Amino acid sequence: MIRVHKTYDAAVNAVTHTAPHHADEVFATAMLAILFPVELYRTRDQAIIDSTNAIVYDVGGEFDPEKKRFDHHQKGFSEIRPDEITYSSAGLIWREYGVEIVKKLGENKGVDGEMAAEVVSRVDDALVRGIDARDNGQGEKGDSMSVSSVISMFNALWDESEDADACFVKACEIAGMILEREVRVAISSAYGRKLIADQIKTADGAVLVMDRFIGGWLEEVVTSDDPKAANLLYAVFPATSGDWNVQAIPPTIEDMMAQRKPFPEGWRGLRDEELVKASGVETAIFCHTAGFFAVAETREDAISLAEKAVNS
Repeated sequence: MIRVHKTYDAAVNAVTHTAPHHADEVFATAMLAILFPVELYRTRDQAIIDSTNAIVYDVGGEFDPEKKRFDHHQKGFSEIRPDEITYSSAGLIWREYGVEIVKKLGENKGVDGEMAAEVVSRVDDALVRGIDARDNGQGEKGDSMSVSSVISMFNALWDESEDADACFVKACEIAGMILEREVRVAISSAYGRKLIADQIKTADGAVLVMDRFIGGWLEEVVTSDDPKAANLLYAVFPATSGDWNVQAIPPTIEDMMAQRKPFPEGWRGLRDEELVKASGVETAIFCHTAGFFAVAETREDAISLAEKAVNS
């Protein structure tokens, strides 16, 4: 929940600047709202900012996490990522509270400190870093719409009687949905990679068999340090249609369009009876012309396709 106070009072627990809003303090507000109901006051009055015990961000001219101050506009501000992207209030709040946010959103998946740190980094790379870059004039310029420009669209229009605070809250709601989804995607991927890492340890041979589709499996296989991962050539997993997919594994994360071992040339582009005849697998359905993907009706026949491809 986010409520904007028209006057400063004792209930205020967050302070940022007055309209117009920008993506960095909007996302910072949305981040905090995952942790607690945000009672927000928007001001540039330095006397109020200096005296408040609230979290202050994107205003106030001070960066001091111990004092809950997260501005980035002041002279001498030097919080910069290794890739030279400067932090804005979104990045500063995310860096400070990201682990708490991820743990709260990942309670049902047993997110521990290590996984939370991984998710915080992934979300920073995928979302927060770009918001910071654009706020600091370091973002890419082009015709495509960015998350930051979407949030800016929800500022009050000069020729319509819109309330600036109501527009801010609407922007925060949108930011919150984007942020929460990005976090959940990252948690899902990290959780899936952990499951696959455990499965790789017990893998025997060149075929990885998953009894359910696990997001992040391919990334884990091609980046794993486990020697068994390097020996994997194909993965078998169920399709949403009820059939079973067989996927040839790429050689590296940098070369995801290639395959360690493509399906046999004589199978590629074939369907149904033609593929059954060529492969000798009774329920074979399809093999992609590029040799990276095949389908069978049953789990057993999908494994059979993979094993025949290994030995071809």
